[in-house]
Amino acid sequence: MRRPGSGQALVETAVTMPVLVALFFGFVAAGVAAQGYVDLNTAVYLAAASNVTAPADLAMDGSGQAGMMANQYAYDTFDRTVAHDSLLVGKGRSCSGDYTAGGQITCQGSAVLQFSRTPLSIVIPFDPTISAQASAVRSPYRSVLP
Repeated sequence: MRRPGSGQALVETAVTMPVLVALFFGFVAAGVAAQGYVDLNTAVYLAAASNVTAPADLAMDGSGQAGMMANQYAYDTFDRTVAHDSLLVGKGRSCSGDYTAGGQITCQGSAVLQFSRTPLSIVIPFDPTISAQASAVRSPYRSVLP
């Protein structure tokens, strides 16, 4: 003898399970995206700090161009920091501002967050580009050596 509604639980499970799995992957993808943004923001912040703390004699290179070597310090810092996150690929970085004592430097950076390298590509079928910006101030007591 069959009870009425004996297959109801199976049907409800079959309908709700895909929704719950998609929600789970969506939450994990949001966490991965947040971590990627934090890592990128940290890389840009460290690049700005590296720029303003570069050795004083490096603020001017041999051609008299302000900040070329300090920028190279910042770019190296950015590239190596982004490389620690296996899902981030640096897309661009730049630093500009006032390279004199007490001047403010602003660095910007962007990276591609590669969801396509993870199983999360089922939920996020594209690789978004994220960007960040940070500023740092040079010491007012800093001088450039001749």
